[in-house]
Amino acid sequence: MNEDTERIKAFFLDNKINVFGIAQASSLETEPSGYRPSDVLAGAKSILCVGIPFPKGIFQCAGRAEHMYWRAAAVYYRHIDAILTRAAGLIEEQGEIAGPVYGCFPYDLAGWGDFWGYMSLVKAGEAVGIGKLGKNGLLFNAKYGPRLLLGGIVTTASLTPFSFPEKDDKGCPATCSVCQEQCPVRAIDETGRVNRIACVKHSMKSPIFSHFMKTLAPPPQELQMINHVTGVDDHSWYTCIKCVSTCSRL
Repeated sequence: MNEDTERIKAFFLDNKINVFGIAQASSLETEPSGYRPSDVLAGAKSILCVGIPFPKGIFQCAGRAEHMYWRAAAVYYRHIDAILTRAAGLIEEQGEIAGPVYGCFPYDLAGWGDFWGYMSLVKAGEAVGIGKLGKNGLLFNAKYGPRLLLGGIVTTASLTPFSFPEKDDKGCPATCSVCQEQCPVRAIDETGRVNRIACVKHSMKSPIFSHFMKTLAPPPQELQMINHVTGVDDHSWYTCIKCVSTCSRL
């Protein structure tokens, strides 16, 4: 493991990030054009992916799980985004370039209710070895199941690939499909592919964004801006988290 990689590992551990890994950027260069590591940062050589687990109790809080998740997500997104920004700065101190891929926002609006992150963090998590694509379309980690909130970094640094604490190839239990069976809008098929539009329309509401859309007809660029300043973090309300809360690993 090279010195730069050791420095990043120590930084994450010091900041209580105990699930993370590194892979070559080329591992995601087969993604759709516009959403590859090289589209995030020219000359990309390495990608990093980190995860913070939500406490089980949030999903088991009977009658209030969605409310608890709404607050936890807002807190965790800010926390992981701050750490990613600092980690990118740490890499750049060594003369390289690094760009964070934040936990959720910003993203591209690819259609009404269809959101595309600048790089797939689930696939980044698979590439670095901290989990496998789960049957609910989320990253499934051997210890934390689908409870990880993810973030990433793309960098020009040539870092040693590794995963911490160890490479996770287990994936979901073979005989379990409860997340697919319990999805209220049948948005998850048997392969784990998620109908994002059906999922988002059912599981997330943004009162301020909805108000603007009812009263305005903005052009695409303004629509993107309005969504990001009125529909993220505390401004959105989660109305369904069954794909995680019904997981047999909770």
